[in-house]
Amino acid sequence: MNINLNTISTAAFTKMYELDNQFIGTENYMGLAYYWNYEYRHYLRDTKPHIRRKVHNSFLLENLPIADATEKHLNIIKKHTKLN
Repeated sequence: MNINLNTISTAAFTKMYELDNQFIGTENYMGLAYYWNYEYRHYLRDTKPHIRRKVHNSFLLENLPIADATEKHLNIIKKHTKLN
C-alpha cells in the first residue's frame, strides 16, 4: 500500500507520526518519525520515508542502537542515501 503524504490532512499525518514514533526500534517503523542521532540530521531529515526505513532496518539487522553515532551507523546511512 502506498499513501501519498502530500494529500492527507494534517490531523491524519500527526496521528501517523505519533504511531510511527511508537514503532521506532521495531520492524513496523514506517519512515515518518525521527529516530537518528543529531549528528546525522543533515543526512536523514530530508530523505524520503522509504530511505529512512531502509536505514532504520539496517541498524536493526546490524544490532546497532538506533540513536547512536558510530562509524558503522554513518556507513549504513551513506550506503542508503548515496551521500558522502
